[in-house]
Amino acid sequence: MPNTIKKSLILVFIIFVGSSVYPYRSWYQKAHVGGEARHRVVAFSIGNKGYVGGGHVNSGVLKTYADFWQYDPGSNTWTQIADFGGGKRFHSSAFTIENRGFVVAGEDHEDSYTNDLWEYIPEVNTWIRRADYPGEPRRGGVTFVLDGFGYYGTGQSRLGYLADFYKYDIESNTWSEVADFIGEPRNAAVSFASENRGYVGTGHVPGRALKDFYEYDASLDSWSRKADVSDTIRQDATSFFIDGKGYIGTGHDELGNDFKDIWEYDLSSDTWTEIEEFGGQKRRYAATFVIENNVYLTGGTDGTNFKDLWLYAPSVGLEKIQSAIDIHLFPNPSTDKIRININNRDYNMTDLKIQIYDIQGKKVFSSNFQNNTLTIEQSIIGKGIFFVEIIENNKILRTEKIIFN
Repeated sequence: MPNTIKKSLILVFIIFVGSSVYPYRSWYQKAHVGGEARHRVVAFSIGNKGYVGGGHVNSGVLKTYADFWQYDPGSNTWTQIADFGGGKRFHSSAFTIENRGFVVAGEDHEDSYTNDLWEYIPEVNTWIRRADYPGEPRRGGVTFVLDGFGYYGTGQSRLGYLADFYKYDIESNTWSEVADFIGEPRNAAVSFASENRGYVGTGHVPGRALKDFYEYDASLDSWSRKADVSDTIRQDATSFFIDGKGYIGTGHDELGNDFKDIWEYDLSSDTWTEIEEFGGQKRRYAATFVIENNVYLTGGTDGTNFKDLWLYAPSVGLEKIQSAIDIHLFPNPSTDKIRININNRDYNMTDLKIQIYDIQGKKVFSSNFQNNTLTIEQSIIGKGIFFVEIIENNKILRTEKIIFN
């Protein structure tokens, strides 16, 4: 083969590898958040640290939280910080401007909606109250940041569902009204921002989940409708913005079906593309924060509350892109034993490992597969709800939930 052809083939191979491997991202499980498992938490990042707090549980027992936790991705550890300044709170919203974190509104432990704004100062581990949001007290609104201003709107108040929006100026500590959201007034929508554009979509109106999506142009103070988010209606989802694109995923519909799909939005073509699904359990009311263009997702519920943390980051090296592993668990729930069967022939069974955690994040079982079937006995791990991870070479291939009654 002529040298020129060899060089061309090598160049083509390098281009293919460089474009297909390095932009590819995977989900990796990290250290569980401190405190109790819960949903409707609020999350934000300041510099190279993530912050998660508040939230509630409302299945069986009603409990609302004020504790806050700081995440250090370098050490993969959580540290409890000062409780939220506004007290117990859930379904609040947050934004970050110039390394300053802000939490606004939400519902408190006495079922009252709020409109207060709090700034967290990490240097002194203190919350300071700022100017109250001038709109109706509410929960479940959305935020985004454009040109150094924080925007907050939509949500649910005692008056019903809302579409108003306001802009916050951190220098003057003042709010000013901007154009109302043009979609139906809604609660539990999601949002993200890029340069001079903010984006809001999905959520729900009374008795109905949504899939519509809108763009806000700050320079014109106007909204326009964009392409719907897939064909799936959803509410209580989560969102983030990385690599120049927006993402929406998880959530559920009004029938109670929870999701783990993730959709990528291309701003220039106004199109949505489904990508690799979330690595953890299906859920609603999850929260995300971004550190150095890496996404962290935590919290939420599928009837069972979560405190797991997942990192969405570029894959390392030339690891193969795993296809979905075919796994069956039966009977599930069970009072005695559950058999785990793996049908895929793409895996060497002795390379696969199983780890099982209880709902508090404590590992209760770990073993390697010897063949494609493994039996878990209730007498070994006890009664309750557990989370199963199937792992190959330190990469989580699949997570599932099992129940022993």
